[in-house]
Amino acid sequence: MTAVLHAQGLIVELNPFMKVFIEKGEWLFALIKGLTLLAGWYALVTYSKSNLEFVRRAALTGSALYVALWLLWFTFGKA
Repeated sequence: MTAVLHAQGLIVELNPFMKVFIEKGEWLFALIKGLTLLAGWYALVTYSKSNLEFVRRAALTGSALYVALWLLWFTFGKA
């Protein structure tokens, strides 16, 4: 969705790491985003076999931090 909205000029990418990729092209951005999500999923699945409780806590904490960061950028960020 980010790539589609960016291509239409409706949004800007606030994440400084991903901004580099989206400025080079939406398809590159989508590829990098997909690869990072796949790598994170693989790491969580692999580690959950030895420490499921840690993976659950890490996923919940990471999700909460992501939402908090997004809200801060949305509220105080400059486009």
